Amino acid sequence: MSKECVITKLQQIIYGLNLAAVCFVSGIMMYSMFKIVDTMYAGQFLRMIGRRPWQPELMMAVAVICYFSLVFFSCLGQTCDQREREIRNVILFLEVLFCIGSSVAMNMNYNGLVLLVVADMVRGQKGSRQKFVMGSAIIGLYTILDYNLMGIHFSMIPLDTFIFCFSTGIQAMIRGTVSIFRSLNLVLFILYLTMLIQGEYQERERIQNLNEQLEEANRKLKLYAEEAERNAETRERNRLAREIHDTLGHALTGIVAGVDACLMTIDISTEATKKQLEKIGDVARQGITDVRRSVRKLRPDALEKLELEDAITGMLENLAATSGVKVMFQNQVKPFQFHEDEEEVIYRVIQEATTNAVRHGHADKIWITITKENAWLTITVKDNGVGCGEMKEGFGLKHMKERLSLLNGTLEYNGEDGFLIVAGIPIRWGEEKG
Repeated sequence: MSKECVITKLQQIIYGLNLAAVCFVSGIMMYSMFKIVDTMYAGQFLRMIGRRPWQPELMMAVAVICYFSLVFFSCLGQTCDQREREIRNVILFLEVLFCIGSSVAMNMNYNGLVLLVVADMVRGQKGSRQKFVMGSAIIGLYTILDYNLMGIHFSMIPLDTFIFCFSTGIQAMIRGTVSIFRSLNLVLFILYLTMLIQGEYQERERIQNLNEQLEEANRKLKLYAEEAERNAETRERNRLAREIHDTLGHALTGIVAGVDACLMTIDISTEATKKQLEKIGDVARQGITDVRRSVRKLRPDALEKLELEDAITGMLENLAATSGVKVMFQNQVKPFQFHEDEEEVIYRVIQEATTNAVRHGHADKIWITITKENAWLTITVKDNGVGCGEMKEGFGLKHMKERLSLLNGTLEYNGEDGFLIVAGIPIRWGEEKG
């Protein structure tokens, strides 16, 4: 049998035991009042209590009805989700009211119902603050329902006063039975509380083990991703090596062989040398075509499908949508058309700069401006991130410098107020498409 089933069984036994106790105590009180009337002890009884008591049937009815209401809300509270805290608090408040109602109907001669409310408080409260509030509520509830502390002030009638008309032996038996109910209720409550605490401890251990397993899985997944990335890089390098070998290598081999042939025929036959040079030219042009095709495969997919400005706009929109950063992009260069190598550098510089602004600078605003002056294109990327006091070139900045150097471009940056990147590219404007 699982621990949860044992806890449920214990709770059912506690419910049954307290029902028996409520029925016994309220039944004894009701029967005693009928006996007092029958034996003509009513006057003496009234002088002893100094007030008019409840009707006998009303005492037992209120005690039993309030108890069943307490059990109903106790079961209802256990079906509520932990997130429904307000509902649980209302239910606990109603449990307290019905607990007080049943105890008052029994003239505070049995306060074991407090343990039912305490059990629900223990089961429903989490955290140190909630446990402190719960402990305060328990002390207050016990204080209110303890006859020796508060019963006298509220004119409650002790059980001994109800049973004074019985013989000494019966009085002792009644007191003993009530004492047994209290003791059994306390023992069952302690056992129930122990099971709850053990269950909570085991649940915490289970959650901790799951977290450790999750961390281990994340670590393995990270290692796998890194390994997959390295494998992908290796495969890409091998592919490029094969591509260069099959295209550029083949073309250069043919050119070298053709040039050697020309050196041998130039003094013998000028016409044959010309024909050979024409063939060399065809091989070189074919090699250039093959190289361009290989390089084109390395271009960003967005540049293959879209114009440069649309590709940049789409990239920035995706960045804003995924990271929540606000990007202001202003292009002052029209028309915005360049050679393929220039397009790729422009796209990659903006991509790397904005990525660094979000990842390292934690910026929420980025301003991007592209301007044209004489033969230079200037890309300015400014963010409102944390900046950088001590400038150290990481992989991103080095990568941008390498790309720009291929076009004889420049890169300047400053991290004092956010982060500022200024990239300059000498553009072949004479070949710009109008």
